[in-house]
Order: sequence, then structure tokens, then C-alpha cells
Amino acid sequence: MMRTHRSSFTAARMLLLVVWCGSSVVSAQTRDRIPPTAPTGLVATATTEHSVSLAWGPSTDNSGRFSYIICCAGASITVSQSTTSHTVEGLQSGKTYPFRVYAKDAAGNLSKASNAVTVTLPGELAAPTKPVVQVLDVGPTHASLTWSSTDDGSIIWYSVYVDGQPVSTLNSRSGTFTCAAVLVPTGCVPLNQETTYTFTVRARDVDGNLSPFSDPVFVTTEAADPNDHTPPTQPQEVIAENNGGHLTVRWNPSTDDLAPQSFIRYDVYVNGELHAVVVGQTSTEVEADFGVNEIAVVAVDTADNESVPGTTTVTF
Repeated sequence: MMRTHRSSFTAARMLLLVVWCGSSVVSAQTRDRIPPTAPTGLVATATTEHSVSLAWGPSTDNSGRFSYIICCAGASITVSQSTTSHTVEGLQSGKTYPFRVYAKDAAGNLSKASNAVTVTLPGELAAPTKPVVQVLDVGPTHASLTWSSTDDGSIIWYSVYVDGQPVSTLNSRSGTFTCAAVLVPTGCVPLNQETTYTFTVRARDVDGNLSPFSDPVFVTTEAADPNDHTPPTQPQEVIAENNGGHLTVRWNPSTDDLAPQSFIRYDVYVNGELHAVVVGQTSTEVEADFGVNEIAVVAVDTADNESVPGTTTVTF
């Protein structure tokens, strides 16, 4: 009886092994290893100073599900299976770009490349026009502005200057400024109350062509509410972490009865000395001394009311 029991047990184990191995073999055999066919007939249908329009013949795949990858104008671009044309933008005028298109199915199989197409874009026609700047809003410690320029390309970058010093470079056409100058990497010199600042903007296209400076716009910040005597709440959960030669300090945002959180200033002290100032942010990097460091973060509203400091201690 014992032998029969063992024989049955062994047979059952062998049956399970065969079933398991068999299912693995079947799974391996049914995995999709067939790539899509290569896109055909790639052509450039149009060009501008900063773009190329491409078209190609469709691929096919046994799975019926795939996408196209356009290569290689500095980066690959993925488009859907139903798309057999695309305009690549943000290119540099006068530069030569080679293009190829691949198809990639859902299993990750990549087709062979289409034929290659090499395109040289026309040269730059003009730099961006001089930006026109307008003031949207001014408060005790901030100024919001908008600006506009035109260019023959689709992408324009704007450099904003305060009192002749660059404070920001961005590709949007508006911005709110709470700092008179940026200190790399995370600090700033805040805008002061009842102070006049000069804003200018300069545009740059993708080829590096610079517009003339805008006409200067003079902004005078407002006086704080004389009845505002309530400081912001104390910054909570202050932590400081070693970041390879610096301390990264983080805290939860404070609130104020009048000032929005985006305009609350934070003064960060290390062992009683002011090391960083940020506005609207809740983290910064500071230098620290070897040994024990006492970190204090003080929130300051637009009327210069100071909160109770949030503190932490860290050994560096």
C-alpha cells in the first residue's frame, strides 16, 4: 500500500511538471517575435525655416497593433498607427537633418528602417521682432507682466531683465516676478515695497538670433496694507538632508491672512546666519558647517510680518 501511494504521488508530480513545462513551451512558442514591415516611400513634402513635413507608406504587422518612430532630428518622435505623415518642428534653419521612420509593435519588435531622407532647411530670414511688454498686476512684493514678439519660426524664448539683470528665460508670454535678481540655484532677492523697478524683455529664436530689447517698463510696487499685523503661520515639518556638500532644506508651506502662498517669503538661517531667501518655494539648498547645524525657517508676508521660526537640527 505504501509503494502504491508513493507511486501515485510521484506520477502526480511528473504530470504537474509536464503540464507546467508544456505551458511554458506553448507560451514561449506563442510570443510575438515578428516585427512589422518597414515603412516605405518616405518623402519630405514641405519645409520651412524651422520645420519639415514628412509622409510615408504604411507598415503592416501580424498583431495589428503598432506605432511609428520618426528618427533623428535630435530626438525620436512616436506617432500612432493611423498616422502616415507628421511635421517635425523646432528645427534650426540652414541645418541639414537626416530622417528615417520605423514601425514598432506592441511586443517591442522594431521594423527595418524606411528609406532615408536628408533635408536642408532654408536659411534664417529674420530675428524676432522687438517684444512689446505690458503690466498686468502689481502688489507690494510682486509684478505680473505679459509680452509678445513675432518670428518666422514657431518657438521663441524670452529673457526677462530687472534693472538690467537677467532674472528668467522662458518660452511663455507672461510671468509673475517676486525677485529682483536670481541667485543660482534656488535663492532670490525679493522685490521690495514702494520701489520702482525697470523691466525689459529680449526675444531669441531657435537659431540664437536676438531681437532688440523691448522698451523699458517701469513698475512701482505698492505699499503694504497698514492694518496687516498678522504674521504667517509657522513653517512646519522642517527637514534638512545631506546633498553631497550642501544641505537640502524642505518644509511645509505657511499660510497668511492676506498674502497668497506664492508671495510668502522664507528666510532660511543656519546657526543664526541668513543663508538663503526664497519666495513661494518650500525648499532650498544651503551651505553648512561640519558638525551640528541648527536650521531655522522664517515665513515673511508682504507686510514684512515674520512668523515663529520652524526649526530642525542636523549633523553634517
